[in-house]
Amino acid sequence: MFCLINKINVIHFKISAHMKKLKVTITIIKNGAEGYVCSCDYPFKHFDLGGCGATVKEAKNDCFTFYNTMKEEYPDEQFPELEVSWVYDFPSFFNHFDFLNVTKVAKYAKMSPSNFRHYAVGSKTMSQRQFSKVKQAFNKMADELRTCTLTM
Repeated sequence: MFCLINKINVIHFKISAHMKKLKVTITIIKNGAEGYVCSCDYPFKHFDLGGCGATVKEAKNDCFTFYNTMKEEYPDEQFPELEVSWVYDFPSFFNHFDFLNVTKVAKYAKMSPSNFRHYAVGSKTMSQRQFSKVKQAFNKMADELRTCTLTM
């Protein structure tokens, strides 16, 4: 899943004292044994924003380091603060949210823990039907967490 960037419709930044945050979507995918790759959907004038790393955290850091480098490369242009919506492929999701117990999530989704572990590390690709099942399970988990109250 890669974001396609249309270089024809480039939006130029205007210098403004009250610059709004720029809403962008950054997609993170597992890139085989190479690690993880970030790509941004926004068509910046001089560059395509992205990053890579051995982990999702490293890829995100590389992406923002690159953005800051571009600020230095093009000092005459204004670079707004980014408001990022993150999109993860399945292995990237579990790399980023590594506190989730993959086996327990698999059981919650009523899936084989063995297969689920393969999906979580990217060594196998799940079917659309399995993916829908996982999304439903995650939505159910989120609903359960939203409706509970933690107390001492």
